[in-house]
Amino acid sequence: MKYDVVVVGAGPAGCVTARFAAENGAKVLIIERRSEVGVPVLCGEGISRKIDEWDMLEGDRWIAGRMDGARIYSPDGTMVKLSADLAGNETGYVVYRDIFDQELARRAVKAGVKIMMNTMAIGLLKDNDKITGVKAKQFDEEVDIEADLVVGTDGVESKIGQWAGIETRLNPKDLETCAQYTLTNVECTDAYCDFYLGREIAPGGYIWVFPKGKDTANVGIGILASLSESGMAKQLLDRFIANDPRFKNSEPIRFLAGAAPVANPVETVRDNLILVGDAARHVDAITGGGLTCCLEGGKIAGETIGKAVEEQDFSKEMLSAYETGWKEAFGKKLKRNYLVKEIMLDFDDKTLNMLADSLKDYKFEGISTLRLIKALVLKHPTLLMKLRHLMKVSKEAKE
Repeated sequence: MKYDVVVVGAGPAGCVTARFAAENGAKVLIIERRSEVGVPVLCGEGISRKIDEWDMLEGDRWIAGRMDGARIYSPDGTMVKLSADLAGNETGYVVYRDIFDQELARRAVKAGVKIMMNTMAIGLLKDNDKITGVKAKQFDEEVDIEADLVVGTDGVESKIGQWAGIETRLNPKDLETCAQYTLTNVECTDAYCDFYLGREIAPGGYIWVFPKGKDTANVGIGILASLSESGMAKQLLDRFIANDPRFKNSEPIRFLAGAAPVANPVETVRDNLILVGDAARHVDAITGGGLTCCLEGGKIAGETIGKAVEEQDFSKEMLSAYETGWKEAFGKKLKRNYLVKEIMLDFDDKTLNMLADSLKDYKFEGISTLRLIKALVLKHPTLLMKLRHLMKVSKEAKE
């Protein structure tokens, strides 16, 4: 088996990378260890409307709901409302993630991509130190897949990155453990995604409620591994649901658990190798959301791969156009938000309440971090010391 490119993982990052590579002339194979694309769902299912600009999907059967914005609740219940344009990468659409993933796979196949299901990567093929493909196992049969380029889109645990010698280990403070119910018989009265903050509610993270129609919602939690113990995410989520009257008569129709990296990006390019999506740590460290970044990064990766195939040059120097591209597109934001996450870990519930109180009536037109900090300190001068590091980070990012 010989291809220009073998992509490990048929999630959004893999399918988008493969599609754009194929549309730019590459012969591409995706291998996927599961038996169905998009299943099981491992996501809160929220995404920015920014994807409308990228021609990623056709039709709208993947859309569960169009959101008007987000409401953020501090520990004492103070609410800050944001429009969808300002609310971040997880607000805009709530999707049916299984259908969403399958539509991305369909577009990849339409572009000429081949997919092998039930196929697990078990190692990299190498000629001396040069990566020459992937060793895989389909059912009980081992198979060597030769390729000029290997793309790792194999998620937070990324074996491809590890086998290539890239440091992919995560500290507990850079990993969120997550749990989510899809509940039905819920009253979803308006099109807003709700987020709940607080050390008692979700240490180092938040609880979310994403409507999926008039009577169904995703209700989930993400908490830092460094601030939690085994099973704690589900316990906190169960307590939240039990105490919220909206869910009094609800019943679960799905439960899932997983993990999300909230770390700085890793090295994403080597000779004959690229990492995309969660494998590259392309995740917003504040929200734990990576779906928008993996689509945008996948498009950049696919276009870079097309040029590499055309020139038959798969060196790190040639592939570095991908790393330059994602850094220009969203790299500064990821770096800034990681630093913000580190700063916010020192905020207690009292500080979060003061922040929300300062922002509850704030007009968010022309939003900027520095402008927000000034508004916060104006109302609560005692916040100045706690926000001084955030102000420094914001100034550096602006420069």
